[in-house]
Amino acid sequence: MKPLLYTIILTLAIIGSGIFTINMLKKDAEILYDFVLEMESDIMSEKWDDAGEKGDKLHNQWKKYKKVWPMLIDHLEIDNLDIHISELESFLISRDKTQALSKLSILKLLVKHIPEKESFTLQNIL
Repeated sequence: MKPLLYTIILTLAIIGSGIFTINMLKKDAEILYDFVLEMESDIMSEKWDDAGEKGDKLHNQWKKYKKVWPMLIDHLEIDNLDIHISELESFLISRDKTQALSKLSILKLLVKHIPEKESFTLQNIL
């Protein structure tokens, strides 16, 4: 009887931690996505100073997430985000609207993709 109870508790702990992890990734990705949308709006309006401030906030927020996310997701995804955020910063400094919007589009895709990729769906299982 005790081995069955231990097995059930362990299974519930694994499922619970998985749900917690996916919800955390979704919440963190939403925060990053909101920064990207705000920056996109600022760049479209050519408010470069505001976009630069939001870019700094995005970078700082990403540095926090970057400490935890490697335990949860593929390192290639983290490297891609690092690269595109760094490139975005340089385009914000040079005020290159076309390139900055291009990087923001890539970041939107990457940030939305990560929680979808890690979620528990039939597509991800098969």
